Amino acid sequence: MAQAFSIPRQRWPLAIAMVVLLAFTLSWLQGRFDTTDTKKAIAAAMSWKPSGGQTVFDALAARNEGDPLCTGKVVSQLLGDVEVRCSTPKNPNVEYQFRVLLDGKRPPRAGNAAAEQLVGAGVQK
Repeated sequence: MAQAFSIPRQRWPLAIAMVVLLAFTLSWLQGRFDTTDTKKAIAAAMSWKPSGGQTVFDALAARNEGDPLCTGKVVSQLLGDVEVRCSTPKNPNVEYQFRVLLDGKRPPRAGNAAAEQLVGAGVQK
């Protein structure tokens, strides 16, 4: 048992260190991809013009509640599905949720009643 997996016993510390380094690198890299996906999804949600109306950002800005604060969470890395949540500084209790698929084939969609009302109000203006 001096050579498990064809690795001499004196090289085990190096092999373990390389595996740990690889795991850390992959974790860091996935975090970078998630951050980029989140930024793209927030930009897509804010620039979405439902039914040719004003953008979601413009609809939120028209409420005069301050610049929207948005966060994103990757729901599915495989599908590029991101959940975007936005609120305004003057009314932080109202949260507008959107689901964005990063494939670019489908527009974002409202994820809760507040977002549906916002999108509906933006279409009428």
